[in-house]
Amino acid sequence: MASTLPVSRESGGGEPSITELLDQAREIEDADIGRARALVQQARVIARSQSDAAGEAEALYRLAELSYMSGLNNEAFAVALESRDLAHQCGAVNSEVSALNLIAAVQYHAANYSEALGSAMAALELYRTTSERASEGMLLNSLAVIQHSLRDTDRAIVTYEAALMANKGQNRLDLDAITLANMAKVRADRHEDLLAVSLGESALTLAKDHAPEFVPEILARLAIAYVALAALDRASSCLDEADGVLRDRTARRVALSPGSVVTVRVARGELYVAQHLRDHALREWGEALDLASQANMTEVALTLREKLANLCKEMGRFEIALSHQEARYALNEEMFNRGTDLRIKTLQIQHDTEAARQQAEILRLRTTDLEQMVSMRTEHLESFQLESLQRAAVMAELRNIDTAEHPVRVGELAAHLALELGESIEFAERLGMAARLHDIGKVAVSDNVLLKPGPLTAAEFELVKTHTTAGHEVLVGSTSPTMQLAAEVALTHHERWDGTGYPYGALGESIPLGGRIVAVADVYDALVSARVYKHAWSPIDAVNYVVAGSGTQFEPRIVRAFIAVMLRRDPSLRSRLDLSGLA
Repeated sequence: MASTLPVSRESGGGEPSITELLDQAREIEDADIGRARALVQQARVIARSQSDAAGEAEALYRLAELSYMSGLNNEAFAVALESRDLAHQCGAVNSEVSALNLIAAVQYHAANYSEALGSAMAALELYRTTSERASEGMLLNSLAVIQHSLRDTDRAIVTYEAALMANKGQNRLDLDAITLANMAKVRADRHEDLLAVSLGESALTLAKDHAPEFVPEILARLAIAYVALAALDRASSCLDEADGVLRDRTARRVALSPGSVVTVRVARGELYVAQHLRDHALREWGEALDLASQANMTEVALTLREKLANLCKEMGRFEIALSHQEARYALNEEMFNRGTDLRIKTLQIQHDTEAARQQAEILRLRTTDLEQMVSMRTEHLESFQLESLQRAAVMAELRNIDTAEHPVRVGELAAHLALELGESIEFAERLGMAARLHDIGKVAVSDNVLLKPGPLTAAEFELVKTHTTAGHEVLVGSTSPTMQLAAEVALTHHERWDGTGYPYGALGESIPLGGRIVAVADVYDALVSARVYKHAWSPIDAVNYVVAGSGTQFEPRIVRAFIAVMLRRDPSLRSRLDLSGLA
């Protein structure tokens, strides 16, 4: 998904120019990525020595791209943020667009599709402010890939079609081939197999002349579509052609893409199943699984485990089927944990980068001996950090559009409850801000679990529980009183007064006051909000639910304060309140 847009920087004297160094790096990056990195570092040093901020921003982007190519996603994310900010400051729009697109790629790799979508949209909108159009199709293609992963296939198709329109007149038939192949995959996923075949054949025609490296994979996808249409002879012909291309490249000692080889073997297995050659299919999928595992293609390996388990079950080989299911479960856990770690780390990097930038500004102000201004900037820093994390918390909720305003409402209700309990205005205001971050740890929980329309399994609920400790990990360590309170609330807002909550089963007043208050506010607002798995409750039903939890789920004193606040909001609730269960 990463992109490089044009940059022009001339040199002075006999030393190579920034452009020359970056071009040299690109020429050798596939063969010697270490040398390429050294050339880009040299370009950055020259740019800084010449006070060329735009040149430095481009060099930073290239460093981030090389880190991404090396699998160093955390490093790529941090450097891309630095490139984006520097490019924005000096008006280097192309470099800012490239950095945003790379940020989207890292977020996509972490399965953080909502934030990836935001970054990709920002890149496209910024690029459209320029007079250039050469890279618009590529940016649209990246955006459509994310939309497809979010299962928004209608919008993905529209975006792919826009990419094809943007490519017209740009002589980018290679991009057209890729876009058509991606469109075919969307159609195949929607079981629109005739359209998938038509688009795949068009992609194949273009790829043979303009993107030959994609030919085997396109042929394999075509074969799968033909299998779905029961055109087994045509599917076999596609796969024979794909095998021929792979053999030819091997003979010419051209490096083979593991993804292409695996895709061809997966398609061959589908054909064997359709031909009732199940043992042959087991062999193909087993070899594909070995290749995918060696190439760290985790999601492909996960899919192959499921295919093998189902096929073994159909063949009556139940023990082997069970072993594949168990391996699939372990692999899914590993993938989830890896994605969780990357999500948290990228969030921390973003927060730390923004904080460091603000700290640098404070240090600059201190040199002027204007203590009052320093104090103002310090307050601004805390506000900025809080705002940054609040945006991240809203992004966590935006995966379900019905809950986007949930953090704000919980914060407002928590502040009112604190005041009703007799706490100071300062504490109430601080809690109102901190409570907005109570669910920030949901950035570490996959969309498949959070947006699941049906009931969660026990394993899925255990994953959801981790959002408390993940949120605490993101927020802990700050010197800001508000951030310290936010970390405490994130960790404890699912503890229960009777000690049966999570993550630690804290009991009674051992639960911090902020957590006890937000527990009430969170449950009430969640009940009156529509979710993918339930309709919104009426306010009176939600209030009565909270009252019924007095002494078990919630502290009775806070429930009484909650009743008082709700009656002030709507006095008509009084006649319908059920206070029989109030402790």
